[in-house]
Amino acid sequence: MGQFSPGFSQTTSIEFDYLQVVEAPKGPIGFMGTAANYHVKDGPSYFGIRLNNAALGTRAGYYTFGYQAGTTMDIGNNWSLHPKLMFTTGGGAESNDGSGGFLTTALLLQHRTNTLEWGIGGQYSYVSTGVIQGWSPMLNVRLHQNFERQPYVVSQAQIFTNVIYSTWNEHQRNTGFVGVGGRLFDTHTYKSVYLTAAVTDLGGYMDVYGGYGIFGDYGAIRLLGEINAGTGGGGKAPAGGGLLGGIQGELQWHHGGKFVGVSSGVLKSLDGPFYFGFTGLHTGIDFHYTATQNENGFTPMNLSIENGVRTYLGEDGFSNLGIAFRLYRKGVVQLRGESYWAFTDGRGAYAEGLFGLRLQPNIWFIETQVGAGAGGGINLWGAAALAFVNAGFEIPVNDYWDVTGRGIYNVYSSQAFPTYGWQLGMTFNIPFNTQF
Repeated sequence: MGQFSPGFSQTTSIEFDYLQVVEAPKGPIGFMGTAANYHVKDGPSYFGIRLNNAALGTRAGYYTFGYQAGTTMDIGNNWSLHPKLMFTTGGGAESNDGSGGFLTTALLLQHRTNTLEWGIGGQYSYVSTGVIQGWSPMLNVRLHQNFERQPYVVSQAQIFTNVIYSTWNEHQRNTGFVGVGGRLFDTHTYKSVYLTAAVTDLGGYMDVYGGYGIFGDYGAIRLLGEINAGTGGGGKAPAGGGLLGGIQGELQWHHGGKFVGVSSGVLKSLDGPFYFGFTGLHTGIDFHYTATQNENGFTPMNLSIENGVRTYLGEDGFSNLGIAFRLYRKGVVQLRGESYWAFTDGRGAYAEGLFGLRLQPNIWFIETQVGAGAGGGINLWGAAALAFVNAGFEIPVNDYWDVTGRGIYNVYSSQAFPTYGWQLGMTFNIPFNTQF
């Protein structure tokens, strides 16, 4: 990656866009798209991961996850043409999406000023059954980040697990959620992102939202407050088109690069009656990082991202497309966060989020995974807990790529679920330096 290897890039970008499809005969669904891109050799071509989430219409809880690729072609001073191809899988909110494959092609006219790009153009989307398809204008904003930046900058961040419980809500039932989150800190402010899913009686509900807030440190104690915005729905939650807003605060205690936090807040649908207040427990790690090589006091590490196909076997089996992040590693122990989205056998609305604990002394590993999975007729509107025990391998191809495979055994599901499965994938290792 730049200074690490001439074949890898140090340039990434975060992208936001809006597109619309029509579900016959129910009408249009407006999606917010979010993507993280890796630019090949710092050039105009890129590939990345992408999340589409319903924001307008009546399909709160319709999410798809997958990949995108594109390039930009200069046509004048700061102007370019931007073709891109996107394939995601998923569904939800009782939409007629079949097996869940969501293919989109787009062409935009793009303008760039320094690290900011914006564009306007058109897109055409086709979902697996053809009941959901159509073209619409498309808006796009992209923020570039070059990790070879100078002068040298140290960033502070944290990643955490998110377990929350709600007793005050629109459906008047106690509900539990699990998820993951992260924050990036400036001097007095921070930005956050959360992904949570219901694991009790609202199986099928999921939300993805971000936040902007202020914080203060008082010895080992940190106080945080933020406003939130994003999307959520599913599990028969009456959340309208899917847009959410909210507010929350948190008290954290820090020790040795790790922290425990207790949070409280409320999330509310902006165009539906759904809401819930919550109390949460966060456990996570703090770290300072830089992409600059060989800085004193910093240790080289990899951001490990696994992309894979996960297939459950048997008469009720189906295949999923997914991604896993290694959240923490010490010796042979790894903590992982993972998410998978169905794309075969009519299960297009199914998605799951898992926490994994892996023991890996060499290329072989064993792991446990616990979390939630719902939608597509599985664990729907009920408890959605899942637990697996797996065994597999991770073989390095070079310093940046690994091939992975594993066998899957379902040891617990709150409702009927396939017992066995397998998974194959590729792990992408992005080098950076960190200081815990």
